[in-house]
Amino acid sequence: MGNKGKVVKMVQSITVAYVLTAVMLLVLSFIMYKCKVSMTGANSGILATYVLSCLIGGFIFSGCLMQKKYLGGILLGVVYFAIAYVVSAVWNQSIASQMPGMLTAFLICVFSGMLGGMIRSGIK
Repeated sequence: MGNKGKVVKMVQSITVAYVLTAVMLLVLSFIMYKCKVSMTGANSGILATYVLSCLIGGFIFSGCLMQKKYLGGILLGVVYFAIAYVVSAVWNQSIASQMPGMLTAFLICVFSGMLGGMIRSGIK
């Protein structure tokens, strides 16, 4: 598969990851509304959303790669985080308020994407 095909597959994988994110956040908000979940629970749900979305996105994107699929997963995690960060920075109009959890979210996205690629490499 050529570079253009890989870019298309990356866009598709990121789209799937963000659609999954939207659905999971919608479910999380409904649960929070009905069960009166605390902010700690909400933060845990958001981190779980990152994990699952990047894992599945990394799994999908790594399918188009012949070797080093874990690197494809890492790349997807980095792109996912970069898009989420830029949108959040524009939406909140502040970068300073995001600093405390930014490294944690970045590492979660990268390692989850890498895990998705590693799982995909184990499937023949």
